[in-house]
Amino acid sequence: RDADQTYIRHMTAHHAQGIELARIAVERAQGPHLRKLAMLMVASQAGEIRIFENWWLSWFDTEMPDCSTEERAAMPGFLAQAEMRQVKAAPADRFDAVFVETMSKHHMGAARMADRMWRSGGDPRLRLMAHAIRHAQQGEIALMHDASGISAVATAVRNMLADNVN
Repeated sequence: RDADQTYIRHMTAHHAQGIELARIAVERAQGPHLRKLAMLMVASQAGEIRIFENWWLSWFDTEMPDCSTEERAAMPGFLAQAEMRQVKAAPADRFDAVFVETMSKHHMGAARMADRMWRSGGDPRLRLMAHAIRHAQQGEIALMHDASGISAVATAVRNMLADNVN
C-alpha cells in the first residue's frame, strides 16, 4: 500500500512537470512534428494524472498529498528549476534541440520509476499502467530523436519483448 501510494504521488508530480515542459514546446517548437508530439504528451500525461487521482480517491479515501521539494529532487529525471528556466529561455533556433534533450532526460526518469513499479509487488492495475507508461515514454523519446518507419517499430517491439528500459 505504501509503495502504491508513493508511486502514484511521485508519478503524478513527475507528469505535472512533464505537462508543463510539453506545453512550452506546444508554443515554441519550430518543427511541426515536435509540436504535435508535445500535444500528445500533454494529453496522455493529463489523462494518466486523472486516472491516478481517481484511483487515489477510490483506493485510499483521502486527498492526495503533494510531494515535498526533497521528494521531487530525488525523483529520476525530475528537472531542477534551473533546467526548466533553460528550456524557457532557449533561443528560437535552439529550442527544439534543448527541448528534446531535456524532455528525453525527464522521460527516461519516468521510465525508470515506472519500471520499478512494474517489477514491484504492488496493485496489479497500477503495475500494468506503469508498464504502459514506461513503454510510452520510451516511444516518445524515440520519436523526439526522429525515429520513424520500420526501424522505429522494430526498436519498440524489441524493447517490449526484451523488457528493456532505456
